[in-house]
Amino acid sequence: MLKAIIMDMDGTLLAPGDHILPETKQKLLELERQGVTLILASGRSYTRLLPYADQLDMAANGGYLIEVDGISLYDMGAGEREVLRRMDPSEIREVYTDLMHLNCEAQACFDDGFFDYFDEDIRRKKEQLRKERNLPDDFPWTAGPWDWLGDLRSGYPNQTFVHSAEEINRPINKIQLMQDEDKIREIYDFLIRKYGDRFEIFRTCPRQLEILPKGYSKGKTLKRLMEMKGWNKDEVVAFGDGENDVSMFEVVDDSFAMANARDFVKAKARYETASNADNGIVQGLERLGV
Repeated sequence: MLKAIIMDMDGTLLAPGDHILPETKQKLLELERQGVTLILASGRSYTRLLPYADQLDMAANGGYLIEVDGISLYDMGAGEREVLRRMDPSEIREVYTDLMHLNCEAQACFDDGFFDYFDEDIRRKKEQLRKERNLPDDFPWTAGPWDWLGDLRSGYPNQTFVHSAEEINRPINKIQLMQDEDKIREIYDFLIRKYGDRFEIFRTCPRQLEILPKGYSKGKTLKRLMEMKGWNKDEVVAFGDGENDVSMFEVVDDSFAMANARDFVKAKARYETASNADNGIVQGLERLGV
């Protein structure tokens, strides 16, 4: 019997344009009425998840948020948030300093903001894009997961540009870094070699990597939640598209990689479903007879 559905956000639940498709929303609301618990699992913090949780009536139906790739668990029904782990600025100083010399944009994120750095080469790219798109002067300079320019102010209103890692002066949830897809692999390989024994490092989107505290992941926090709720691994279904979703696949029987996922993610899922632009979650559930 299905007890819960856990879904990644970007590239999975959210269609291009950062919205939930009507058919997917209707299906999930219907399952909640039948007693199925919804879990949103994301690299985002709760500030960027709550608007979508509200659309799905998750507070009224006892849903959960697994935030920042597993470092926090938010019980929507009880209105309680448990932060499992944050990183002290001294922990990330070395890796953040390295990132500042790897020609990428590095964002050290806390709940409602981040410290940001990018070099002059990236600034020139951004200047050209701003000119081509005729963006207003107050449009943020920061990158998002899909583009060199992304307006993240709704979830991260407190944004500070830094010139050194020493300017990061508060506990950090994660570091996210952006670069074009053809360069991400090289950066990923370097980080794994140098820091793989000290941090969790995931490719979350084609042009984004994330660096998390060692020993924390979506899957480990899902397992913690399953033990709390008494759910068996055949009673939870997982959907995802990024490398940070593979840990969820490992703790349930039925897992789905979206059609838009990279091959190394698809290889870890039990099934493949349609893309996030084509109601892939609905089609996956239908395959299971749900």
